[in-house]
This record gives sequence, C-alpha cells and structure tokens, in this order.
Amino acid sequence: MPIPFGLLQQSATVTTRTAGQETSGAFELTASTTYTVRCCVQPSSTSDSAIYKRETGTTQITIFLAPTTSTGTNTGSIINHIATITVDGVVYQVTGEPLNLCSAGRVYQLNVFRET
Repeated sequence: MPIPFGLLQQSATVTTRTAGQETSGAFELTASTTYTVRCCVQPSSTSDSAIYKRETGTTQITIFLAPTTSTGTNTGSIINHIATITVDGVVYQVTGEPLNLCSAGRVYQLNVFRET
C-alpha cells in the first residue's frame, strides 16, 4: 500500500519535549528537538466552557501524519503526550499517542487540541 502523499499537503513542526524535575521537586518541561513532517489537518469538534470565570474555547483536531519526518525518523516514535505540533503558525497540544492506522505504517492519526 503506497503512502498517500497526495493527501498530506501541509507541513507540521513537531516539538518533542522532555519532562524533568528541578531540585525543589517541581516538574518542568523543556523543548528538546523539532522535526518537520507532512500532514493533513481535519477539524473534529469544538466546545466552550467557563474555566476560572473565563470563557474558554477548545478545538479538537485530528491530524494525519506521514510515517517519517523530513530527516527519516519514524513519526510514531517521536511523539508523546507532552509534545506540541505547529501547523500554519497554530500550536496544538497532543492528547495521546499516535495511532498507526491499519498497522501498516503508512499514516499516523493523532488527536490534538487548542484552547482559545
């Protein structure tokens, strides 16, 4: 089965982050590496809620990613639940691990969100 590059017309920047712990015991996130990968963004759902007396909108997005980055790294192995993905200047937070559709290693599906 060929990789559907014709459907993956956008470019995403994946920033992997690692979690560390300061000497005081507080957790901190550090940006470690960025990768570029072809993708296709599809809206899933939106919702509004009041968080701390502030109106907050959440947009759920499904991103389909190519199996390898521009440097040849496996896309599924670099994304974790604390990574961020930037598409067209919009930064999305990852909500889970990428799903290897049909276990064929051709396209990864990833659920992300953005709060406004």
